[in-house]
Amino acid sequence: MELSKKIKLMDYAIKEFVELLASQEPAPGGGSASALVGAIGVALSSMVANLTIGKEKFKDKEELMKRIIEENNRIQKDLLNLIEKDAEAFNSVTKALKMPKNTEKEKKERKESLEKALKEATQVPLEIIKKSIEALKLLEKSLGNSNPNVVSDLGVSAICLKSAIQSAWLNIKINLISIRDKDFIEKIQKETTSLLQEGILLADKIYEEVESILQIT
Repeated sequence: MELSKKIKLMDYAIKEFVELLASQEPAPGGGSASALVGAIGVALSSMVANLTIGKEKFKDKEELMKRIIEENNRIQKDLLNLIEKDAEAFNSVTKALKMPKNTEKEKKERKESLEKALKEATQVPLEIIKKSIEALKLLEKSLGNSNPNVVSDLGVSAICLKSAIQSAWLNIKINLISIRDKDFIEKIQKETTSLLQEGILLADKIYEEVESILQIT
C-alpha cells in the first residue's frame, strides 16, 4: 500500500494507517506511531473530562475540566502534526543517505547533509516526549476531580502517554548512534534522561493511583 503524497498521515483512516505502518514503506515508523499513541492518550484524558462536565455532582469541577480539555486539544493537535513531521524527518535522512559520494567534495556534502538531517530527526521525538509530559501533568489533575465511572480510562491514558515517551526515546537513541557531534549527543542525552525520569515516574504514579481506586474487594 503506497502512501499518497496528497494525503497527510493524520488524515488516514485507522485501518489504512495501520496497514501502511505494517507495509514495506519505511515511513511512517516507530516515531509516527509514538506520536499517535500519545495523541490517543490525550484523547482519553479529554474524554474523561467531557464525561465529567454536566454532572451535578461535579459542578464545582467544571471549570477545571474545561481548562483540561482546552489544553488537551492543543497538545493533541501538536502530537497529530508530529506524526507527519516524524515521517518527513525520516525522509530527509533517507534523502541524505542517497546523495552521491564519488568525490571528496560529494562525500563532505553528504556527511554534512546527513548530520543535519539526523539532528533534525532527533527533535521530533524529543517534542513528542515534552508534549506527552504536558499531557500527563493535566491527567494528574483529573484524578479525584473527575467522573469515577471512567477512572480506568485515566489509567489507560497514562499507559499510552508513558509508551509514547519511551518509544520516542528509542527513536532519539537510534539517531544519536549515527551523529558525530559529541556535544550535541551529550546535550540531547542529558535533556532527555531528565525528561524520561519525570515522565515515567508521573505516568507510573497515575497508573498506580488508578489501580488502587479499582481495588476489587
